[in-house]
Amino acid sequence: MRSILVPLLFVSIFGLGAQTPHNASQPASRFFDSYTLSSAASFGFLYGQSEEQVYKDAETLLSQLLWDMKPLFYYGSALEFSPQKPIQRWGPFAALSLRFGLPNKTGVMEDRDWMGTGDELTDFSSHDNYTRGATLVDASIGVSMPIASLLVFKTYLAYSYMFFAWCGQDGYGDYTSGHQVFSGAVINFSQMWHITSGGIAVRVPFFDVFSVSAALHAGTVVSYSALDDHLTNGKQFFDTAIGGLLLEPRFEFTWSPVNTLSVALSAGYRHISALKGTSVYRLQGSSSTSSSASQDAGIIGAAYSVWDAGLSLKVRF
Repeated sequence: MRSILVPLLFVSIFGLGAQTPHNASQPASRFFDSYTLSSAASFGFLYGQSEEQVYKDAETLLSQLLWDMKPLFYYGSALEFSPQKPIQRWGPFAALSLRFGLPNKTGVMEDRDWMGTGDELTDFSSHDNYTRGATLVDASIGVSMPIASLLVFKTYLAYSYMFFAWCGQDGYGDYTSGHQVFSGAVINFSQMWHITSGGIAVRVPFFDVFSVSAALHAGTVVSYSALDDHLTNGKQFFDTAIGGLLLEPRFEFTWSPVNTLSVALSAGYRHISALKGTSVYRLQGSSSTSSSASQDAGIIGAAYSVWDAGLSLKVRF
């Protein structure tokens, strides 16, 4: 934690020094009086789907896998360094949040294949989807500015990390070869996202103890990787991609009964699209993932469309 606070304190000194005339008789601690550090605990849920596609070429879809989060509950914590009274003065801010998904059944996973020469669906399978683990990290740094003492405008840079691990169990499949019933684990799938974005936000306080805020993020995926482990045929697929487009609107309602405590209800929608990359596969148990042991599996795509709603309790120091 100290490694985070030290650079933030230097930033606050710079911001305050640029606005406040220096008074040699003023204690140095007064420079920090207009900034605050807050800590929050949160609980919420994700609701939506993560998707992966496999293409024969740039446009011809061969396979589609859909992994449900309906819902995926999470708990987490957050730290924020910001101006104590942002409606009265501008200043830098920084925020960091860490959330963990609760392992549980989170819906179904569906696998569709178009292996023929036309558009007709040839294979379909459905399995119970169990989330084995999930980690979400969000960090931002920027500047907040009051506008006519009526609202607070923020602009910032943001980074997000997402990791999910799922297991498709039981279920059934309808194939060209016939109908099949499954028992136990059928497919394991994990994915890791690194995302950068820019954001703007507006916060409007009212009646002294309430505020509403709206934010919009836009960015791209700087790194995506996935491991797709098909337990029935012994194949492991390794996927990588960069690019795509992220759009994320967010809203929050906050109640602050006292200066040091606030309760917030938040909701957002994260949508990632137009992400494509490459895939290789090898047989389970192979000793190496090098090109000599792996074979090209074509073009892959990935998408993410998930609602996020949560309740948080924030304490200011």
